[in-house]
Amino acid sequence: MIPSILHKWNSKKELLKTKTLQHTVFYNGYFMDYWGVPGVQSYLGRTPVPMWLDMVHNAAARPGSGDVPGVFTHTTDVGRFVAASLDMEEWPQETFVYGDKLTWNQFLRLAEEAKGTEFTVADDSVEKLRLGQTTELPSQVPLYQYIPKSLVQGLTSVFGLWLEQGEFDLKPEKFLNETFPDIKPMTMKEMLDKAWAAE
Repeated sequence: MIPSILHKWNSKKELLKTKTLQHTVFYNGYFMDYWGVPGVQSYLGRTPVPMWLDMVHNAAARPGSGDVPGVFTHTTDVGRFVAASLDMEEWPQETFVYGDKLTWNQFLRLAEEAKGTEFTVADDSVEKLRLGQTTELPSQVPLYQYIPKSLVQGLTSVFGLWLEQGEFDLKPEKFLNETFPDIKPMTMKEMLDKAWAAE
C-alpha cells in the first residue's frame, strides 16, 4: 500500500464518523501535470517522477495493453473545481472531476504529435508489473540520488497496474464538470502541445 493513499483512506474513514462536519473527497484521476513541466506551470514540483512516457527523451514504457481509458486532470483545473464547489449548498460524499479521458496508446500518439517525433516504446506486461518491475526511463535515473530505484520501480508498476485494471477510468453517476459547465478544463492535447510543440 502506498502510504499517502493509506492516509487518505484513514482520513475519509474518520470523516465518515462525524455527523456535523460536511465534507467531500475529490477524485480527479491522474494529474496530467507530470508530462507538462517545465513547459506548463505546475505546483507539483519541477522534477516529477516520469511514469510511462518520458517526454524529454522520447521514450515510453507501455503498461499492459495500453488500451484501457484513464482520467487525467491538470492541478490548476482541480483547483478551479474545488473553488467553485465552495459555493455549493451541499456536498456529496464523493466529488468527481476530469480534464480528459484517454487510453495510454492515445496518450502516446498525442505526445508524439506534440513533439513531432516517434517515441521508443517498451512493453511492460501485467506479469512484469505485478513483480514490481517496469522499464527504466532515462529521466528516472537522475532521480535515484533522491528516490531509491526500488521505490521508483514500485510506484511506476503499481500505477501502471491500476491504469491497466481501469482504476483511473472514473465512472461516477455525475461529474462536477456538469454542474459547472463554464469551467473548461485543459485537455491532454492542449497541455502537451503547449508544453512541447516548440521543441
